[in-house]
Amino acid sequence: MTKKPLMFNFLQKLDYKDILRNNTNPLDLLDRLNIGDVTNNHVSPKVLILTKRMDIESDLIGIQLLKNGVEYIKINEEDVPLDFGAEFRIGRKNGVLLKLRNKEIITENIKVVLFRYFDLKFLKYLTGIHQLYIEQQWYQLFNCLQTSLRCLWINDPKSTFMAENRLYQLLVAQKTGFRIPDTSITNISSAGTRFCNEHPKKTIAKVLHHHEIIHNEFSHRFPTSTITANSLSKTNGIKYAPVILQERIVGREEIRITVVKSKVFPIRITAIKSKNKYSDLHKIEERFLNFEHFNIEKNIEKLCIKLNKEMGLLLSSIDLMVDNKGQIYFLEINPIGDWNWLEKHVDLPITDSVSQLILNSSQG
Repeated sequence: MTKKPLMFNFLQKLDYKDILRNNTNPLDLLDRLNIGDVTNNHVSPKVLILTKRMDIESDLIGIQLLKNGVEYIKINEEDVPLDFGAEFRIGRKNGVLLKLRNKEIITENIKVVLFRYFDLKFLKYLTGIHQLYIEQQWYQLFNCLQTSLRCLWINDPKSTFMAENRLYQLLVAQKTGFRIPDTSITNISSAGTRFCNEHPKKTIAKVLHHHEIIHNEFSHRFPTSTITANSLSKTNGIKYAPVILQERIVGREEIRITVVKSKVFPIRITAIKSKNKYSDLHKIEERFLNFEHFNIEKNIEKLCIKLNKEMGLLLSSIDLMVDNKGQIYFLEINPIGDWNWLEKHVDLPITDSVSQLILNSSQG
């Protein structure tokens, strides 16, 4: 028996150093070009963006904010701990001080926080007990930030973290009215084998958390994969790391719906004929995929908006599968959502809609 978790045996190597070197952050570009008042060490933004350096969506939104004269500041996961500081005062005087490198951030005017990739539970800087210590302390400091910034969060962190819970997603989707695949979330080998036997040759395995782990400048990605009772019986891998097992929905197309408050942007994604047998679209190069905007049924549109509201979200991406009989199944919801890769193929104003939501909320 192996003594390592079931990892789906998939590794995509990416040169993250080179990607970060070509970072597109508009604020960094302005600094490099010496545009603006570089002597001013105080900034008073209306919008705060919390994300990671490699986030094209937040950079495109930043450009829209600048075009509309709205000042913003972007704090990345990579800025913690060395380039970011915070102080929360209570007692003789109450107040919040944030620092990003040489700039002090005045928080009184912040109207909107765009919360994307920013989870300090996974802050990696030291090793051993020292690493565990800083993870705990920074995680609690982020909770202080949520308490202090009483403004609109897109999305609220508590709702975001809760919405990432796969069981919660499925329960709320089922309650809302979506059809869902038969599912088992387990680390019990016998339970996994039993589930696979209930769905012979039609079982898939998925991760419970992010599909990607970045380690030593490499991107380890874990897409959905087919699995059998026989393969599970040969390993105790799920004992070390639980997985999601699901009845495989043999589909003719997938639907990605980006929800921006009360607006929905549905895109149909299909593989070319020679690539139509797959367990995860992420295993197929984009050049072998077809993207098409279409008008989805009104009842599905309403279900997507209702699901967002039930989960306390203003922004999300919802993945649906259409089987060979035309029945639509809910697969998962991403409370962060990436849409730039879709806008490259289909002319849809998703970035504009998110930017407008922030702009409207930052007024007054």
